[in-house]
Amino acid sequence: MGLMESIRNFLSIPSSLEEVVKERWKAFEDGTYRDISRGHDEIAWRVGGGWFESWFQGLEQRTGQSLGRRLAHAAVEHGEYMMGSGGWDVPSGRDPASWSRTKLRWETTGLGRFRLLEDGDETRIVVEQPASGPICSGLLTAAWEGATNKRHRFLWSESAGEGLVITLTQDDVQIPGPKSLSPSWKDQGPGADLMLESNDEMWLDLRSDSPGQWSIMGERKMFLHRDLILRFEEYCLPYLDGIHEGRGEDYTWNGLDEKRSAWWTAAADSARVRFVAEGHHVLVRNPSDWANIARRHLSYHGLGGIESMEQIDDHGGVSLGFFTVFHPAIASGVLLGCWERAYGRNGRASISYEGGRVTLDLRSSREIAA
Repeated sequence: MGLMESIRNFLSIPSSLEEVVKERWKAFEDGTYRDISRGHDEIAWRVGGGWFESWFQGLEQRTGQSLGRRLAHAAVEHGEYMMGSGGWDVPSGRDPASWSRTKLRWETTGLGRFRLLEDGDETRIVVEQPASGPICSGLLTAAWEGATNKRHRFLWSESAGEGLVITLTQDDVQIPGPKSLSPSWKDQGPGADLMLESNDEMWLDLRSDSPGQWSIMGERKMFLHRDLILRFEEYCLPYLDGIHEGRGEDYTWNGLDEKRSAWWTAAADSARVRFVAEGHHVLVRNPSDWANIARRHLSYHGLGGIESMEQIDDHGGVSLGFFTVFHPAIASGVLLGCWERAYGRNGRASISYEGGRVTLDLRSSREIAA
């Protein structure tokens, strides 16, 4: 069943974009959003466009790498995988104006709106109000390759006046289709229950600002599937040579090799800095307060939820067991930012696994005398 048919089962057409967005993306009790067009088996991160861009720039700074091209190629692979594994319809024909289901998917994801500029020796497609240049470029390339059944090289340029312009040139290279990727950690899986009582709270002040663009509480949002982030991580790993900025010493990832550990550290520290800069007030009186903290700062965005909390020292140290987590590095960075906002000093984070489930320990970065 395609996305359009799924939505029609819930709604009478026509419906507002806001209602269609809420029907596609369902909040679950384990702190995730799941995509109804994928049968609830794909979790996604609801992230602000500015938040993601800031996090991405921080990732580049800490790794000392330019990562835009790698994110774009990860998006191509992600788009092809999603179309090939069911749930996403493959567009047909060389006129994107006829790709009604692809356009609806873009609008409900919050990516922007696209149209054809020219189709000759080179094909040029413009995206108006793109949520992310590399992601939009990669996903449109995957859609064009699916519609034409041909591989293409692609370049993109972005300006305030013209928007995002993607230039595609047919390429006879043979590239095998992408394989499924699974995270190295365990989640509860698709057995989690839908969030019912407070689902409206998750969508408070949702507004359609323009075709392909919607916001919550005045902040533009988009959804990113975990599959995209996992593929982006894999594209980055071969080129990493350590951490060049930030607080790499404050993160420990048990069981990871050197390169993956570097990527997770960069991802976590960038998320920590972005969170702290927002100036949230975080109050911790006892370990049980972390349930509400995680709900507000993780689950609201689809980054996961915690099921256990245990004090591990007398200076704010706490061990948090995850129910489900979008990505341990991003979630750890956010929660370390919460810890530092609560206690007013630098902390450190350590991830370990119990039965494959993720456990995060947060404590002061320096020993405190008793």
